[in-house]
Amino acid sequence: MSALVGFGLGRAVGGRLLMDVSGPTLQRFMALVGRNGFLASLVVRLVPFAPFILVNMAAGVTPMGWLDFAFGTAIGILPKIAVLAFAGRSVVQIMHGAAAPLGWLGLATAVWLLGGYLAARWLRR
Repeated sequence: MSALVGFGLGRAVGGRLLMDVSGPTLQRFMALVGRNGFLASLVVRLVPFAPFILVNMAAGVTPMGWLDFAFGTAIGILPKIAVLAFAGRSVVQIMHGAAAPLGWLGLATAVWLLGGYLAARWLRR
């Protein structure tokens, strides 16, 4: 829900301003994001360190549809939620003396970071 609020703020406040000051390259990029909103929203969520509020508002400035944004966000944040939930459980198990969760936690974090790296690389292209 907070992602949709940020998206709405970007749509209400930033869209007209950005279009007024943007050049043809930015307008082409925004049109591309608008046509591929679901994929763009999904991929940007896989980047581990993208600040959510800025991403949400920036998406609202593009011609991306609400549903594309919402579904891309919902699916794109699942890996991060899974790693955080797994991390919390692993920390509790480690505090109770189990050592095995350390390896699984490391593997899950590595997979998440690799996914983020690949997503960031795709975004640069």
